[in-house]
Amino acid sequence: MESTIGIEIFDKDTTKIGQTDLNGYFQIKLPKETDKLIFAGVGFEWATVTIPKECNNSEIILFLASTYDFITPKKVDRLRKEEFEKLTKLHSQAFQKGLFKTEEPCVIRKFEPNFPDLDKIRRQDKLRKKQIKTEFKELNIGDVVKIPFGIDTSENEVRTYYSPCKNCTEEDYDFVIEGKIIKKYNRKLTLEIIVTKMENYDFLKYRGENLKINSRFKYETKYYEVIID
Repeated sequence: MESTIGIEIFDKDTTKIGQTDLNGYFQIKLPKETDKLIFAGVGFEWATVTIPKECNNSEIILFLASTYDFITPKKVDRLRKEEFEKLTKLHSQAFQKGLFKTEEPCVIRKFEPNFPDLDKIRRQDKLRKKQIKTEFKELNIGDVVKIPFGIDTSENEVRTYYSPCKNCTEEDYDFVIEGKIIKKYNRKLTLEIIVTKMENYDFLKYRGENLKINSRFKYETKYYEVIID
């Protein structure tokens, strides 16, 4: 738990009225018709709070924005609510550490489900998964594919890219290995590939093994990006 810098503060009409300083503090004068504030910052979930008239010292806890892959929207909101219900305890801990001046929050804050937005994402994800399955079915043994990787040059280690990558080209990746499909497995839409071309490196580590020309490795297209010419 630490102070948050540069958190923007908006009124209920999403007009910016303030921002936290280098120590995480802010001071604003609320218009008479405003009793709700929105706190927003990059990497954090937005928080909407109601400020009672007697509340002169608003202390707010923001949750880090999380990425939930392959989880239904309802489950995501259930996980978010579990974290939200820890707010009172977290506020008390912040008070004990000297971050807050009050042991209990004076603002009113309700849990806000993200289900509508997440449901839209779920529909888009469903279409993308259908597209991945179609592309997998159209691939044949003997076809040549390109697998994009990111590279940790200090360890000569590679990491895969989660799919999808919209409008990406080979130039958007650190490194691309070219290989021929020698087997297909329906589980996780996996391709077994033999490396036919790789540049700039004699070998690269992938999942604890060295990849080089004529190496064989399995690659899960259900989760990771693949380039098909």
